[in-house]
Amino acid sequence: MPKSLYQNWQFAIEVNGFDVALFHKGQEPKTEFEEVAFAPAGSMFDQKVAGRVKFEDITLEKGTLQDGSDEAAREWIKKQVDVNAVTGGLPADYMRDIDVVRYDRTGNETRRWTLHGAWVKALEYDELEGGNTENTIEKLTICFQYWT
Repeated sequence: MPKSLYQNWQFAIEVNGFDVALFHKGQEPKTEFEEVAFAPAGSMFDQKVAGRVKFEDITLEKGTLQDGSDEAAREWIKKQVDVNAVTGGLPADYMRDIDVVRYDRTGNETRRWTLHGAWVKALEYDELEGGNTENTIEKLTICFQYWT
């Protein structure tokens, strides 16, 4: 039986510390290696090998709710500010693990990425507009150490 293709709309973002996040848009991690070239003795051409690995930031988007879940991102940032202002704590106090999970049509988990040591690089909201009745979208740009 052929395996079903991954579909973009069946996913979840699980963030340690968010009770109800309800993210409606996110990204899977992107990994890129620098290219290192060297010329070994006696060789007529360069040899290429993988160099340092880079993990690109991801952006998560969610509609802000009135049940307090929109406070979670600000509380997360407040922990980062406290550590950076040397008012107590270590980076481990604000670094969290984030899981990006994909599901098939029947709701079975098909793939899970765990982003380790994640922290908020940017928090932004949609622009205020008096004539617009759409919900405000909260965008979190997340930086992380590595994934498994």
